[in-house]
Amino acid sequence: MIVVVDGACGHIALADAGNLTALSVELRHCDATNAQLGDLGRIDGEHAWLDIAQLRALSPLAGDAEWNSGFDATMAYAGSKGWLNEAGTQVRAHLG
Repeated sequence: MIVVVDGACGHIALADAGNLTALSVELRHCDATNAQLGDLGRIDGEHAWLDIAQLRALSPLAGDAEWNSGFDATMAYAGSKGWLNEAGTQVRAHLG
């Protein structure tokens, strides 16, 4: 999954939603110091912390039961690697 943040128009979209083996944030027309993620999360150095519920809602596949099951498994895997915040509500993503 790739969260695309377009600083020129303020639009945030989820690309490659079917790829549940990778998660990154792509910044277009902005950089980590001025990117605005809104309710989706925040940028912290070389990573972004994304709200899991907002990330799910951003997906065009969120209505698909199989995708939701895969998404849940991906978040469980992220938790096993220490990539979730303490509350388990945010997941860490690479900035690309």
